[in-house]
Amino acid sequence: MLSKNFIPTKPFPNFKWKWACLQCTEGLNDPVILLGVLSRMRKLEKQNAGIKYSSEEFSKEMVELSKDTMDSVGVDLAGRTGERNLIRNSGQYWRAVNLIAPGNRSGVIELTDFGRKVADREISQAEFAAITVQTFCLPNLQIQPQDECEAWLRHGLILYPLKLLLEIECELLKRGEGYLTTEELVRIIIPLSGCHAELQDYVHFILWHRGGEIDLSQWPDCTPGANDIRIAREYLLFLSNYGYMEKKEGHDRMSEQYAICDYLADEILQILSQNVRQESLLTRLQNMRMASYADEVERKRVQRVRAARGNQASFRKAVLQACGRCVITNVVMPEILEAAHIKPFKYNGEDTVANGFAMRTDIHTLFDTGHLRITPDGVIELSSRARMDYGASIPPRMVIPDFTNRDFLRWRYENYNGM
Repeated sequence: MLSKNFIPTKPFPNFKWKWACLQCTEGLNDPVILLGVLSRMRKLEKQNAGIKYSSEEFSKEMVELSKDTMDSVGVDLAGRTGERNLIRNSGQYWRAVNLIAPGNRSGVIELTDFGRKVADREISQAEFAAITVQTFCLPNLQIQPQDECEAWLRHGLILYPLKLLLEIECELLKRGEGYLTTEELVRIIIPLSGCHAELQDYVHFILWHRGGEIDLSQWPDCTPGANDIRIAREYLLFLSNYGYMEKKEGHDRMSEQYAICDYLADEILQILSQNVRQESLLTRLQNMRMASYADEVERKRVQRVRAARGNQASFRKAVLQACGRCVITNVVMPEILEAAHIKPFKYNGEDTVANGFAMRTDIHTLFDTGHLRITPDGVIELSSRARMDYGASIPPRMVIPDFTNRDFLRWRYENYNGM
């Protein structure tokens, strides 16, 4: 264990944590953007194997996605098209999380097998996030030059930063302080990570800092660049966006608190306990499904979001009065009917009948987790996993109620991968 007066040193001069994308566009981290762009890549890849990111077709898709998300995420993808397109400038993000082919610099759209399954909704958002937590590693050739990666390896440094942050928060949670700030990440965790610190060392120094027991003024600055703090903060944003942490605003970025979602503590520990051995992502996915912890994350997250909605009771009453029965199964028992938002409230979805479906409880869960999708024309699509259990009982089509806003339905079908 490191002593209280320990002062870390940088293993090499430019040691820092680089995120999957080196551009400071925090909105790329939002699942609707990251996975929405991926879905549009997949759409074009299916149409023609030779379509490029600089093409008019890709530009059109980015403009449409930008229109759909400007009011909720606020990322201007429409301005990142043509020769200086989004993937040319930020493509390392999709490569670093194993969604597009790592060696392809030809400009032609080419997804990995893993990326295709995510885009086709055969891998849920919860499964994608859990696999990313387990496998995202520094050094990473997709985001760091080769000489920089070699410097990491010469010093015996291999880090799984998302996993490490969750491990630290789980330990802090045991002490009743299960949160991290951006300041603690950049001033304590990153400097210690270059010194082969143990888990308890991170926890001790964070708690000593919170108690005013240590002076960090002599500690090295591992975020000296103009955007380094924002880039390091992306790790916390990813864990917040994918539901492992809840963000509490501070008076500035450094004082923001990212608290671990304690209701997912058991599932997070299962995710963290998985061996970091090298195996294919699809093999890892298979093992994850056998253990079922990603399924539990989905179920608990859905319950949490619904319970947190203050207007849910009046929304449910209005939707059930309008629909009268489950729009998929025709069940009429009010005890097992719920009101499902079509365009999620998180993305400026309305609490109106036009934005709601009455759904049986289990159907609602399938809908919210992306295992059941509905096209604007009423075609019902099931993931392969849902098809195994529900294929015989779910009709291939449904009648869209007259009062339903079909643009909300289109928005969800094109942009939303579940929670």
